[in-house]
Amino acid sequence: MEKLNVKKFALAAGLTSVAIYLGCFLIMQILGEKSLVKLSNLLFHGMDFSNIIRTNIPLLETLLCALLSFLFWGVTGYILALIYNKTK
Repeated sequence: MEKLNVKKFALAAGLTSVAIYLGCFLIMQILGEKSLVKLSNLLFHGMDFSNIIRTNIPLLETLLCALLSFLFWGVTGYILALIYNKTK
């Protein structure tokens, strides 16, 4: 097997996290609170999300959190690729 390109892997991890984050935001906006609670309860095996879901998240907060997600998962991807390459 070849070694991973650490920077490309980190970028891929970061961009994937942003796509997932923005996808979740879009689903929240489309479904509305009642349907979102039902979906969340189904996805997490019956946990009750009715008291903790917040659907009125401002766009600026969403963009900031998407950036933070990119940074966190980008660094995580970087570390994972480094470890993978060192164990070969």
